[in-house]
Amino acid sequence: MPGPLDGIRIVDLSVALTGPLAAGMLVDQGADCIKVEQAPDGDVVRWLGSTVGGISAMFQVANRGKRSLVLDLRQAEGQAILDDLISEADVLVQNFRPGVAERLGITYDEVAAIRPDIVYADLTGFGPDGPYSHRRVYDTVIQAHSGLAANQTGLNDDQPRFLKQLVCDKITAYTACQAITAALFARERGAGGQHIELSMLDASIAFLFVDGADHEVILEGDHSGPQSVAANNTPFAFDGGFAAIAVPADDEFHGLARALRVDSSDPDLATIRDRAANRHKSMAVHREVRVNATRMTVAEAETRLDDNQVPFGLVRAVEEVIDDPQVVANGLFTEFDHPAAGRVRHHRVPARFHGTPAVLREPGAPTLGQHSDEVITETGRGERIDELRAAGVIR
Repeated sequence: MPGPLDGIRIVDLSVALTGPLAAGMLVDQGADCIKVEQAPDGDVVRWLGSTVGGISAMFQVANRGKRSLVLDLRQAEGQAILDDLISEADVLVQNFRPGVAERLGITYDEVAAIRPDIVYADLTGFGPDGPYSHRRVYDTVIQAHSGLAANQTGLNDDQPRFLKQLVCDKITAYTACQAITAALFARERGAGGQHIELSMLDASIAFLFVDGADHEVILEGDHSGPQSVAANNTPFAFDGGFAAIAVPADDEFHGLARALRVDSSDPDLATIRDRAANRHKSMAVHREVRVNATRMTVAEAETRLDDNQVPFGLVRAVEEVIDDPQVVANGLFTEFDHPAAGRVRHHRVPARFHGTPAVLREPGAPTLGQHSDEVITETGRGERIDELRAAGVIR
């Protein structure tokens, strides 16, 4: 079986990462997606980062299994073709800046006039209106505006830092994917289609405020500590490597002390409330634990932490993740030969659906216009392909 969303058809008009990844996750779960691209270069992400034959690593992961149609929406025939695709679609995804959909004639109202029960995902940077709505947006812009960049600071570090990944794009994509699925579920229950508006700013602030904005949520609490409960997390340095360790529970705190050969038997350290009341003693144990860690090899630390049931994770370089024993046991990665990009490794669909297993119909992301003839034929214009190509309507 191809997945729980088998039978759902998506028209993806989005570019870059947010919209394509949202649609791509739905494809991972069984949906059929026609990716509408513009000549001559198509989606800009095709050419960012490690790229072979117009297939970049990011493009492969966000667009695998889609069908690429190059269509000139400025021409009346191109618009007519898009209208035909919309008439058969369940979902439309676009991430145009405000005003672009109006110029192209593909606002929600115009699309719903063609397909009343469509789920229309309207993704923007700052929102559909307001003082910033007209601005061009990329991930780091939203990292800055949402508070995420400033949130990466600590007690001795007041320089804002960007996460070294497109985190706001991905947060918004995951939020959009869930929202689209929820709207499809509501439609299945008789609510009909609907317009979903989602901005990167809103999605990223919501992500931050779960655990990174304590003072702005509990307004009458003690604000002497940091905004984020994770603000002071730093890696433990061992002989030959680093590890992340978290010990909020009592048995975990004392397990860490045992593993690193530190005495934590003082009654003032017995419980989390005791340690909060005697912070100087608690911090003394933590300092001693870190000193002892530097004298212990990573291999010994892994054994002792595991034996004492301490939550920990060894810091892996990205290239080490592939061969991590747990990752291998999970069967997360597969490899295949892409006709344009050559040998490709990518992760499987992360959620395992045991009732409706999700298996990619096609593992590779499409080359630019790879499916133009196929999709045009499905619209009933098969005999006109040469004419449409000569006129620049398709490629």
